[in-house]
Amino acid sequence: MKNRRGASALEFALTLPIVMVVLTGILEYGWFLFQLSNVVHALRDGTRIGVTVPLEDDEGAVPRAEAHARAVLDGLGVPCTDGGGCIVRANIAVAGDVDTMTMSIEVDYTPIVGLLPTPALLRGDFTMMMQQQTES
Repeated sequence: MKNRRGASALEFALTLPIVMVVLTGILEYGWFLFQLSNVVHALRDGTRIGVTVPLEDDEGAVPRAEAHARAVLDGLGVPCTDGGGCIVRANIAVAGDVDTMTMSIEVDYTPIVGLLPTPALLRGDFTMMMQQQTES
């Protein structure tokens, strides 16, 4: 009976590191995908706000879209203040007869555990057609 208890302890000692690495990977990559989905959510929301602003508005669609995307990121727990490891850019371009807004976000990614390889940046781009078009 004593020999069996020793065998069980040995099996546990050999499998525990493998189980811990798998659980750490699930935790780390789950956090990465959650933060990436927050960036995508901010891109979509900021662009959607920007394309609804009338082009003759004095405040402008680009600053409003960028400010909204930063506010969404801050609300989701991703710090996005100026100089805080977050870059938000939006611009309006003409593609043929259509005006579009393209927004891009880059956020520094901080891993939870840091034992597994993960990207240093979370990036995303999103393009949407402006609701009000300029007259040709």
